[in-house]
Formats: sequence, structure tokens, C-alpha cells
Amino acid sequence: MKQSQSVWLNTLSAIVLLSLAAGSHASEISDGLSGLPLAEIHKELESVPPGIRANMSRDQMARFISNVLIDRRMEKAAMAAGTANLPEVRASIARATRDLVVRAFVDGETKKLTQTIPDLEGLAKERYEVNKASYVIPEAIRVAHILLQVKAEEPESTDGVVRAKAEKLLTELRDGGDFGELAQKHSEDPGSSRSKGELPGWSEKGKLMPPFEEAAYALKPGEMSGLVRTRFGYHIIKLLEKREARQQSFEEVKRQLMTALRNEFLGTKRAEWTKTFQGDKPIVLDDATLEALRKP
Repeated sequence: MKQSQSVWLNTLSAIVLLSLAAGSHASEISDGLSGLPLAEIHKELESVPPGIRANMSRDQMARFISNVLIDRRMEKAAMAAGTANLPEVRASIARATRDLVVRAFVDGETKKLTQTIPDLEGLAKERYEVNKASYVIPEAIRVAHILLQVKAEEPESTDGVVRAKAEKLLTELRDGGDFGELAQKHSEDPGSSRSKGELPGWSEKGKLMPPFEEAAYALKPGEMSGLVRTRFGYHIIKLLEKREARQQSFEEVKRQLMTALRNEFLGTKRAEWTKTFQGDKPIVLDDATLEALRKP
């Protein structure tokens, strides 16, 4: 089977290559057993997203066409065998057809609704002014730390030993030791030690452990703390960067507001439109009917 498929692919690639060399395209592509006009292949390719289709290699395109030809021959065999007339197959086809038609219908109506969207910029400005406090970028910091852990199950016996080790490390840092290198070498926080002790992203207030956060926010960028004790052990913290709280302008959040208002408008309109297809009374099932429906 693999050898047969390889022959098909080679045949298809050769046809495409010869067509390109001749400066024109083939009107039909064949794998030796059957062929497809280019127009039909174009229709089949509609199932492939444009971005992917535009970058398909010669072999990928040949493989796609080969699979289409195989599927079409299998379809003919299935039809000849009467598979399409099996009750479960007919039911599946009906469901798939219904789903496809309904989806296309809903998509078409949604496109019509988008044409009725009013100019939302004025409303967006009103929402911005009313909720201005919601569009503040909060104060935050970027920090690195070195953690020496105190064993939770033996805090009394290990605290002194770990503290002494942390004090020695702090002295080395204050004498000019490289924070990042020492964090990679000594920090027992596996999540940050690989990044020279740096915690990922910005940390807003309330996101860090209270003792750690209090010490970190008291620092200036570039400064290093003394020993900070948390339930995990002893930390040495370095403040890398601080971001002051800042009010975002309307222009900065305009796209976000407009998108939200657009979605709200369409959501309301879709709900109103969908309601026209709903029944005018609830469905009530008695016990016997419910049990009958539950049975396969």
C-alpha cells in the first residue's frame, strides 16, 4: 500500500512539474486510476484555510489530491454497497445536513446584523468616562530573588542552619557577587532559579506573599533587600523595575471598548432573532415518556 501511494504521489508531482515547466497548468490531474478537473480540485481546496493553502508544497498538494481521489473512489464503492441507505447512516447524514444548513443560515443572518451596527464611538467614550477607574494600569514591580528553603517538617532544627547560609550568601552579594549567577547556583526556587532568580512578568500588589511583597515594594530599582523570612524559608530580593500606576487614555482602550460594545449589540440582536424560533409553551415530559426516551 505504501509503495502504491508513493507511485501516485510521484505521478502527481511529475504532472505538476511538467505543467509548470511548460508555463501552463494541467486541465485535469490523474493518479492513473481516475482524474479530477482543476475546477473540482479548487472546490475541494476550499476546505483548506487560505493561509495554509498558499504555502502548500508540491508534495503536500499532491498528497491532498491523492487523498481526494481515494475518498471519491471509496465513496463510489460505498454507494454501490448500499451503505448510504443504512438507517444509522441516513440519520447521521440528516443531522450533518441540518447542522451545516443551520450554521450557514445563522452566519448569513449575523452578517446582515453587522450591517446594522450604529456608530459606537460616542457610546464608547461615555462608558470610558463612567468607568474611568477600571482603565488604570496598577502599580507593579519586577523582582528577582534567591530562596534558601527551611524544611516545613523540621523548622526548628533547620532554621538556624539555613539562616547562617543565607547571611553568608548576602555578604557575598554585598561584596559584589553577581545576583543572577548566585541565584542560578544557590536558589532553591526551581521556577525562578533558571531565570537568574527573576519571577515571571509584573507583580501587582496583593499577588505576592505579604512579607515578601512588603520588602520588595520598599526597594528602589536595582536595590537588594536583607534576609526576608516567609513560610518557605529565607529570601534575598532584588527589585529589577517598578511601574507606577497610570490612567489609560481613551485612545488606548478605544479598540477594547468598541469590540465589547459591538459584541453586546450583536448578542442582543441575535437573542432577539433567535427568540422568533422558540416555541410559545414549555415542553413537559411525564415519567413514562422520559423513561422511554432514555432507553437506547
